[in-house]
Amino acid sequence: MRIRTCVWVVVALSGVAVGAMPAEAQIEKQFINPAGGYTQVVTAEDRGVTTIYVSGQVGSGPDLQAHAESAFAGVTEQLAAAGASMRDVVKIRIYVADFEPADYGVISAARLAAFPEDAWPVSTMLGVNALAREDLRVEIEATAVVAAPGTDFELTRIGPSRGFSQAVVARHGAVKTIWIAGQTGRGDDLTEQTRVVFDRVSERLSDAGATIDDIVKINTYIVDFQPDDDMRPFSQGRSSVFGENPPSSTLVGIDRLVSDAIEIEVDAVAVVEEGGRGERLTKEFLDPAGSFTQVVTVQGDGAKTIYVSGQVGRPGEARESQAQQALAGMRRRLEAAGATPADLVKVIYYLPGYTPGNTGIAGAREANAFPTENPPASTLLGIQSLYSETALFEYEGIAVVQP
Repeated sequence: MRIRTCVWVVVALSGVAVGAMPAEAQIEKQFINPAGGYTQVVTAEDRGVTTIYVSGQVGSGPDLQAHAESAFAGVTEQLAAAGASMRDVVKIRIYVADFEPADYGVISAARLAAFPEDAWPVSTMLGVNALAREDLRVEIEATAVVAAPGTDFELTRIGPSRGFSQAVVARHGAVKTIWIAGQTGRGDDLTEQTRVVFDRVSERLSDAGATIDDIVKINTYIVDFQPDDDMRPFSQGRSSVFGENPPSSTLVGIDRLVSDAIEIEVDAVAVVEEGGRGERLTKEFLDPAGSFTQVVTVQGDGAKTIYVSGQVGRPGEARESQAQQALAGMRRRLEAAGATPADLVKVIYYLPGYTPGNTGIAGAREANAFPTENPPASTLLGIQSLYSETALFEYEGIAVVQP
């Protein structure tokens, strides 16, 4: 389904609207292959550049290799439905249930085979506690970018390393979006590894012409995360890195990473302006919350992209109640950024202690009047823990609007 949006643009000065003119929006969204409460592929086209969000694709078969290969085949199929290919992918995350570090070679080989040698995306690979069904082993989500001929666009891949790149940069006009692969670091404890990880994130950004202050979203994964013991060293490490406007953030506890010696992995998205091209980049940091910001928006001459931190409910309550509260939080954050839940293009659900069928999502959507038509691309993960031992639901999202 294709949606072309017409909006009213309101210019405000000192809180007073001084003008209102109808404007034809430049973005066009498509919702491809609806699948009940989510859509397999959502695209957002802005001035000749289309960003494609692919829901988590799952595999099947007799062994891990078959699951991995068929999950990548699912990504390929969904991209084709949007007129794209694996060559256009800029970012993937690979989730593996019952993961053992010895399995990494299987996943790595499948990833290497899935992409052209000169088109490796950034990649994050995580061992999670559960996927949507008990029989699933591998789930892969993807983001791709396609530009129409003649568009002022350039795609650069940095630091290729056996099937993935350390950074991918998409320049559209004067605005560069930079995806950073999951970074890890060794050390004696979580405090040391956190420092090393953020140093590596900073190095990757420098290679792409950006700094740590250009980050708009980070996702952090900590193995065997214990809120009472691990939140403080990580939060202190995060606070020491970011300045006045920290990025939006999601932190979850997971089962395993690629080595038992690694405790933390961080991936990131940054947005920076390239000077001399006659376009200005505007960022908003809405509702700061200490060492992170609840909502960060970025906009050049076209659409506004909104990154919302993981939203949670009140710990200790039933999962259904926490889900309703988290989605209510998402609605408030989007409204603060001039958007609604209908503008969401990609979401991820994180559920500690998840068992198939026990999500609370449907009731939460209904309670918060989320639209039933054209839902976003989606991934659902059973993870180990959240910021509190009794937190049972977290919900993060990306929205795109023409203000």
